[in-house]
Amino acid sequence: MTDNSTVSGPPTTDRDGLAPVAEALRPMTQTRYAMVFWSSGIIVQIMVIGLYLLHPIGGLNFTQVIAAGLVASVLVALLMTLQGHAGLRYGIPFIVQGRSAFGTQGTRFVAVLRCIPAIAWNGIGTWIGALALDQVTTSLFGAGSVWGYFFLLLILQSLLAYRGIGTISRFNGAMSLIIFLMLAYFFYVVLSRGSIDFSAASEVPGSWGLVWIAGMMSAFANWTTVILNASDLTRQINTRGRSPMSVSAIANFLGVLPPWMFMILSGMLIGLATGNDDPIAGLVELAPNPVFGIVLLVFIILAQITSNLTLNILPPALAFQDLFKVSWRGGIVLVALLSVVTAPWYLFTSDYFFTFQNVYSSFLGPAAAIMLVDYFVIRRTRLDLDRLYDDHSYRYLGGFRPAAMLALVAGALVSFAFLDYSWLVGFPFTAIVFLLLDKAGVDERITQHIAQRRSRGQA
Repeated sequence: MTDNSTVSGPPTTDRDGLAPVAEALRPMTQTRYAMVFWSSGIIVQIMVIGLYLLHPIGGLNFTQVIAAGLVASVLVALLMTLQGHAGLRYGIPFIVQGRSAFGTQGTRFVAVLRCIPAIAWNGIGTWIGALALDQVTTSLFGAGSVWGYFFLLLILQSLLAYRGIGTISRFNGAMSLIIFLMLAYFFYVVLSRGSIDFSAASEVPGSWGLVWIAGMMSAFANWTTVILNASDLTRQINTRGRSPMSVSAIANFLGVLPPWMFMILSGMLIGLATGNDDPIAGLVELAPNPVFGIVLLVFIILAQITSNLTLNILPPALAFQDLFKVSWRGGIVLVALLSVVTAPWYLFTSDYFFTFQNVYSSFLGPAAAIMLVDYFVIRRTRLDLDRLYDDHSYRYLGGFRPAAMLALVAGALVSFAFLDYSWLVGFPFTAIVFLLLDKAGVDERITQHIAQRRSRGQA
């Protein structure tokens, strides 16, 4: 294999396509990438984590929730740094990067597993924004339409994404500080009243055992999808000649930790101040006056749009180019249509909100483990771009790599058995199984065995 430290292989003329993105075409600096994730991470979904884990709604005290959020966000940033290294170094997206680990067809199967939660979250985020917009217009004019706003926001964010990754980068970068400052000022106003009683959630014993681990893993599971396709965004960072690993680490830790911890703390404050288990209703209840409440709801709308653009529209739009041979714009249209099919109005209010995250994590955790082992341990970060973009390479067995698919199934089954701790168990288990299968030469043995059976059958 060749050690390509710079982009080579197929022509790089379209940063919205699947071909490697050359340094000169990459629209993000390290700082802009971090700001994009600020705008993506300041969302109600992460706020819900703090709200639901804290006593009395959850079983943890104040310190334990902070610790759970901190550990989860550090793990997310660390795995995004590692998983995004190939994208930053070679300019390739997730669905191309995965061909060496899973095979040309295997990576498409994994991409489908990744696209399902992304599309579901796109619908949920849009529905949350529609609920907020409905409250704004109802407050101002006495009328609103959640369904109308849902489709309005769906079309608006799709049009923004339709213009390409450069537009997504600029829009999210510009909105990040605006969104952050709006919410920071709001909680300054709330805290300055001195009406929040922290003792109620600080004095309960809570748990540092299985309850805490389950809470931390639930928080971590919130961004398991983002971890898997980290290369889809890191490929847009211009390293300016610096080490890809250091650039990726700084960008991801600065991009993930601040918004994560801020939103988890925000959810906790809403729970303490109002006792409401609905974060949007809690925010409105805390608003010092109607005007402030309207501004706050505008923040929610912007936060959901920026998050959807980066985390829930971009990944499947790229994957659909390979899965269905459509253009970037065709992929955007497909994402919008499928987001309606997921019925987000039901999913968001379902009692199985966290279970939904843990179920898809049972597949995505093992998938990420396989890709990391393949890239860092087996290939030692050396990828041959010519082979990755050759449909006849990495065919393995009908396009599926036996060792990877066996490890993926085994890892998913183990994760299902420990659903509340799926990543904690399934990730290391899958990594070990995949490495052992690869060292044992399972790919070659199974391929040769089937080839021999076919030849005997033909004879």
